[in-house]
Amino acid sequence: MKSLTARLRLGFEHWLDALLDPRRQHRAVIWTLLAYGAIWTAYRTIATLPRDIHADVSELYGWSRELAFGYDKHPPFSAVVAKAWLTLFPVSDLSLHLLATANIALTLYIAWRTMRRYLSPGKTVFGLALLMLIPFFNFIALKYNANAVLLPLWALTIDAFLRAYQQRQAIWAAAAGALAGLSMLGKYWSAVLVATLGLAALADPRRGQFFRSPAPWLMAAVGLLVLAPHLWWLVQHNFPTFAYAAARGSASTSENIAVTAGYLLGNLGYIAVPLLASFWLLRPSAAALRDLAWPSDPDRRLVVLIQLMLIALPAPAALLLGAKIVPLWTMPAWTLLPIVLLASPLITVTRDALRPLVAGTALFTLAMLAAAPGVALAIHLTNPPGSFEYASLLAQRVEQQWQARSNNAVPLVAGDTVLAANTAFYLKTATRSFDTRDLAALTATARRQGAVLVCPATDSGCIATAEQITAGQTEIVRSEVRLSRPLFGFAGGTVRDVFWLIAPAAPSQP
Repeated sequence: MKSLTARLRLGFEHWLDALLDPRRQHRAVIWTLLAYGAIWTAYRTIATLPRDIHADVSELYGWSRELAFGYDKHPPFSAVVAKAWLTLFPVSDLSLHLLATANIALTLYIAWRTMRRYLSPGKTVFGLALLMLIPFFNFIALKYNANAVLLPLWALTIDAFLRAYQQRQAIWAAAAGALAGLSMLGKYWSAVLVATLGLAALADPRRGQFFRSPAPWLMAAVGLLVLAPHLWWLVQHNFPTFAYAAARGSASTSENIAVTAGYLLGNLGYIAVPLLASFWLLRPSAAALRDLAWPSDPDRRLVVLIQLMLIALPAPAALLLGAKIVPLWTMPAWTLLPIVLLASPLITVTRDALRPLVAGTALFTLAMLAAAPGVALAIHLTNPPGSFEYASLLAQRVEQQWQARSNNAVPLVAGDTVLAANTAFYLKTATRSFDTRDLAALTATARRQGAVLVCPATDSGCIATAEQITAGQTEIVRSEVRLSRPLFGFAGGTVRDVFWLIAPAAPSQP
């Protein structure tokens, strides 16, 4: 009988055969990405056992309950996606972990489809493995939020733009405009994408043909049409998202320069492993490196321009505007990297070069799954929990006391922004923050329909606001709880929370 090692080696070679076979590659890539998504879903589920859902995710859930054309922090597309997803799947930690990994797998699939137009089958597999070594396509995007939603949107927008620029067909121009508009509805950082595509089009020697065609004007018209409802909402609500973004400005010129330099260095750090892996395995010649940096082929050169500007363009803008930028925001900007690194005809990807990269990427992915319990235990033992990270335990206590007094579901949770959002997620109800300009309206709503108010026991400001809301009310229950959860037999940290139950006003007698 063959040894286990021999069987694994044979299975790996069969998998590699399927990935390299043009007739079987599409199906093999899909199955590979499904497995990749499943492994990272399992990793996320296990590694986060000590803690509840991230605040960014519970915030999206809250927005998705009442869809609007905009919210106080971001435009609405991420909430729309969450709403659609939670219509198909139950509200739970697992379903939202699955949303994040499905988003990653979809982005990698789109990137691979784009690669196929520029690279041989072997190079597309090499490029896909390189992307899987960038933390944006595993660790970081496992938290679904307004950054992660841009991953497939930017990949689709870039693909549609490249097709529209090369073919100047109305269908691709309209698609690029619509997708660019949706990207802006995901996060305003997508202005970087729109500016990059516009500047790249102007820099390309074929710009005359492109701008004399209907394509760029159709892109602009469709993009504005997609954005129109949100623009109307901004005017009606006095541009709250702009105020939120402006609050991130740097305090001084020196700090701004340091932050911008950190942004550029951080981007190099994120792609260091795939860069080193590709250069170590492929050993490109000096001529190949020159061809990678400035290709003679205009289609490849356009790709290089877009990739470089997606990363570099925010730096001078940040210095000019005094804005803080972080490398994390470039999460959706890297899907063209494999084309930049591999498309030169002077670069050859052999099976001997491909084998260690694919095997190493697969082993790394599996190793992280094996390490997930250890990651969970390390978090449990070394990081004291915040109140919002034990919100599911608080929700259980709240629900027990609420159901003892009412047959109805909790209608509203209000309080500390993050704790309220997470508690509302586990109670599957609406949420409001004490950080609001209209506390009187919140007070009236809570007294009229009933509510639960939640605060960390150490937050005196939150508690004072809650006491103000409940002042003069007779049907009030106030409780203070200590919450802790064990993991693998090890005791965890303890948090103290305070909550108030406000019974709804009794209906008036006729």
